[in-house]
Amino acid sequence: MQWGMNAQSQSGDLAEVYLQISPNILESFPKFRPPVALYRFDPAVAQVKKYHDAEARLAKERQEEVAEFANEGTLFLLRDDYRVYAQHLSKNLGLVLTEEDFTPQEVAEIFFIALRDRMNEFLEQPTEEPLRGLAKDLSILVEYLWIDPVRVERLTSSLHTEYDLAGHSVNTMFVGLALFTMVVRGKYERATLVSLALGLILHDLGMANVPRFILDKPQKFLRSDRDSVENHIDAGVSKLNRLKLRDPLVMQCVTQHHERVDGSGYPNRIMREGLTMPGRLCGLADAFCAIASIRPHREAKDFKQAALLLLKDGERFDPTLAKLLAVLVTKGVSEYLNQAA
Repeated sequence: MQWGMNAQSQSGDLAEVYLQISPNILESFPKFRPPVALYRFDPAVAQVKKYHDAEARLAKERQEEVAEFANEGTLFLLRDDYRVYAQHLSKNLGLVLTEEDFTPQEVAEIFFIALRDRMNEFLEQPTEEPLRGLAKDLSILVEYLWIDPVRVERLTSSLHTEYDLAGHSVNTMFVGLALFTMVVRGKYERATLVSLALGLILHDLGMANVPRFILDKPQKFLRSDRDSVENHIDAGVSKLNRLKLRDPLVMQCVTQHHERVDGSGYPNRIMREGLTMPGRLCGLADAFCAIASIRPHREAKDFKQAALLLLKDGERFDPTLAKLLAVLVTKGVSEYLNQAA
């Protein structure tokens, strides 16, 4: 920052209260009605004052002033308005790669919101155009991780425990990418990460075909209910085929995330060496995120409890991955990679 740095040295906590609005971010705002209240730091008196209310019409002459403030580095928003801002920025996800003022938690939340919304759009209309939008945002996520693989740890701090299909899909992807980063010790091909991210987020796309009343049941499933749920694998494959999406990593995540190492899973009772690494990885991440989410028939387990349950279930889940999951929720990716180096 320019003036922002001077203000911080005088007030001591400017960066904790305010987030600077750069010219790039300002340009992404609606021109006449900014989504958040605008604040300006006045260097003459070393104070930050509100300049414009959120959603209020911004006259042309004031637009010019605001642009000038942004160029000077004296334009801010309240960090308390971050939720509104994150929702806005999720529609312009590429800005995450160019802006340096965000905290790791803010970046993680922006990615979660953006990818959850993209996934919802795709689930509502599973056609090529929404898929391209989802793939575009996933490429931005992969670029963010490519710069520094340890950043994947920040994503797992943004998991949401309120269950919905799109949110669960994003949670599973974040956890799966973190586990993959640990397995390969942060060394991977960018194209591999793109394919794996897409497979992880699409793993449950067939669940959109399961009637909502079944998923929301507060009691245990009947056999007919379970059959309906298990059919989501075939439904997912059918959607991939219609989209001509035949990437092997994507297909393995969709077809194998309910298979188990001991052969007790479904739909094909694949076991041991027949179960691919993406299938094992996705299955563990999916189970973890399901256990750690609030469902109609049970409370959510906290992350450590969920990881411990899966670690104890060593016959059904890959024991190496289950151990890494326990490390992920207790120590994190960065400490693991530092120890492995």
